[in-house]
Amino acid sequence: MNTPHELIDEPGLEKRVIEYLRAHPDFFVGHAPLLAELTVPHASGEAVSLIERQVSVLRDQNRQLRRELMDLVQIARDNDRLNDRVRRLTLGLMEARDINGILQTLRNSLTSDFDADAVGLCVFAPLAEPLSGVDHGVELQVAEPGAENLAAFKSVIDAGKPMCGRLRPAQLQALFADKASEVASLAVIPLSQGESQPCLGLLGVGSFEAERFHPAMGTMFLSHLGMIIAQALKPHLTR
Repeated sequence: MNTPHELIDEPGLEKRVIEYLRAHPDFFVGHAPLLAELTVPHASGEAVSLIERQVSVLRDQNRQLRRELMDLVQIARDNDRLNDRVRRLTLGLMEARDINGILQTLRNSLTSDFDADAVGLCVFAPLAEPLSGVDHGVELQVAEPGAENLAAFKSVIDAGKPMCGRLRPAQLQALFADKASEVASLAVIPLSQGESQPCLGLLGVGSFEAERFHPAMGTMFLSHLGMIIAQALKPHLTR
């Protein structure tokens, strides 16, 4: 494929371009965006004319606006994908008939749609029904919110707000048991029922990648996820 410099050197091409533009003086009316890509120097010696400088600034601003627009488009696409995943999880939880179905749905959704490498669930009330002998892929425990091994999560429980980042091995053990040594970063999500309502438990979403979850991450989506799971679990707990 010829480069622009090679094209302009083709015999007669420059002349044909000139003749075409003369024959079509309104060409740039229908191709206005092309003007922003052209460089038309003004005779001002070594100095840069004010017009050239203004055009250069406008071009830079145009490029910046395009980048910002593309960023917004990408964010919108990511949000659409995220909403679709939450919808699938919500429908799966609604269809689950018992605690076994809920655990299976959590494991499948969090690992396939949300890239979790480990899932840990701690509830603050006994289960209202027995677990089957099937391994659901979720580390499940029943504990009081003030239990010693949950001390690291007191602020999360009290505030009802998720936490992302890294924890010490002993803290990871409280949520992930046998997989604790492999979890490099995690999101801890309180199963909140809303203001003035007690927290039903904690959900740990772990990753084997150290940078997957970090303190600077937004947590609004995680809070929403925690409330959905809390409502699904509530009928299957004794209080």
